[in-house]
Parts: sequence; C-alpha cells; structure tokens
Amino acid sequence: MLDWRYIGMKRSAGLIGLMVVGGIFLGGCQAPQFQTLKISDSPNRVVALQAMPDAYGGKGYDHPVSFTKEEMMQIMQGIRAEKAGLYSASFSNSSQTHPVFSPSEVEFFAPLIVKGLSQATPEEMVTFFETAEIETDDLEKYFQLTTSGGFYVAGGKLYVVVSNFSVKTPLWQDAQKSSYDVNSVRTNALEQLKPQPGLLVFEPREFMVESSDGEDIGSFLKGKPWHVAIGYRKFLGHSISPKTPMNKRESD
Repeated sequence: MLDWRYIGMKRSAGLIGLMVVGGIFLGGCQAPQFQTLKISDSPNRVVALQAMPDAYGGKGYDHPVSFTKEEMMQIMQGIRAEKAGLYSASFSNSSQTHPVFSPSEVEFFAPLIVKGLSQATPEEMVTFFETAEIETDDLEKYFQLTTSGGFYVAGGKLYVVVSNFSVKTPLWQDAQKSSYDVNSVRTNALEQLKPQPGLLVFEPREFMVESSDGEDIGSFLKGKPWHVAIGYRKFLGHSISPKTPMNKRESD
C-alpha cells in the first residue's frame, strides 16, 4: 500500500527546493508563485494546486485535508460577494450580496476542490479559474466574465479567496494595449484584473471567523483579493440538521 504521508513529504520537499530556485532566478524581487499540479484543465475552467510563498505566515497550511463533495457544496453555496461603493460602508444593511458560485458551478467545482485539498501539501493552496462568454448583437462587442480565486485550510479555518468575481472584459482585444490579461489569471488565479470594492462574506454569518491571518494574500499582486474565513467544522456540524438556514434558503 502506498504511504501517502511519505509521498506528501517528498512533494513538499520538492516544492521548497523549487521555490528557493525560483527566488534565486527572480532575484528576490517578487515571491514566486506557480501551479504545481493541474486537477482539471479545460479552455474555460481550471482547478490547480498553486505553491504559495511563506504560506500562512511561514506556518504552512493544514494540508492535506479531507472534505466530502456534499460538505464542500454546502460551504460553496454560502459564499457571497457584498458589493459596495468605494467609500460606502461594506456592512451597511442596504448592501446587496450575490452568490459567488451558481448551482452549476458548485456542482462542477466542489469535487475538484475536495480532490485538490486532499492532495495539497502545506505549501500549496487550491485555485480555481473560470471564464464565460457574453454574446451581444454586435459581434465587435462580445465580452467574457472571469471569476477566480482559491481555497485553503489553516489554523483550523477554511479560507476562501476571490480575486475576480464576474469581471467583464472584451473578448477580442489588442493584447499589447489591453490591461486585462485573462490568460495570466488562468495560470495565476490570485491576480486581479481590476479592483472590486466590497466584501466577501459567508452565509450564515454566525460561522464567519476572524481572518486577519489571511490579509496578506496577494499583497504582491495587482490589487488585493477578497477573502473570508469560515469556522467550517462548526458550520458542517450545524448543517447536518434538516432545518438549517441554508436549507431554508434553498427551499424558498
């Protein structure tokens, strides 16, 4: 029988070596980030493991970690973006929240994220990327929507990072003149295409926990991704009940 702990140690040691070498080639100007294993790769959707420099402040993530598909689906259904004006209060009662993942996206991504978290080393997080085309009557005005981010578990909390949430960009563009490099996001899901004022939240909010440990995510990238920390063990224990707020919302 394969000793997965031994395999994980070998992968972890290899990643550390690659990150050191990458740091030498980059001259220390920018911490290296690179995809280490593709979990799923198609033209419009990618799920991958991505090596993170100084993961969780150097303490490393709690990986590998196990979830069931059903558990991850329940969690993903509660992830919402609360958009607000640049200078308005993010916690205002008038702010509108939008599900980050549609039901079909939850169904597609949940098992892949579960697989990634079960294979990740303490230096890797699971990233996701998706782009979809928007058709218009004018062929010169076709657009695409890009959503990307990542998942990791650290300090007993599940962190969800969303770098891009349905960011609209032209489908055909001059790559030399455009500031929207969707292809770069495909290989680095934490890079933002443009700033998006607002807040990432989890519903029910009673299961959101302090996320200060993750606030440096993407600090060396263009912009700062949204993130939320979830007390996932407490939430999953609560969600077993057939009368959970999430199930009520689905039945409304």
